[in-house]
Amino acid sequence: MCFYDEKSKTLQDPWSVDDVLNQRPDLTEEQACEVLSFIAESFDANIGINWDVIDSAADYLFPEENS
Repeated sequence: MCFYDEKSKTLQDPWSVDDVLNQRPDLTEEQACEVLSFIAESFDANIGINWDVIDSAADYLFPEENS
């Protein structure tokens, strides 16, 4: 999933709304966008972005009813 962009000379690891929805199919597309925005605003380079980060952000913003 990660790739090196020679033009911008950056390493890129894109995550999408679909990734969030795969983890939390109960969310709307708008809510999934909020999850990605929250992750971007609280990004920690020591942790990065992974499935646990997505799960934690989604659960923080939109707790599941049966939790």
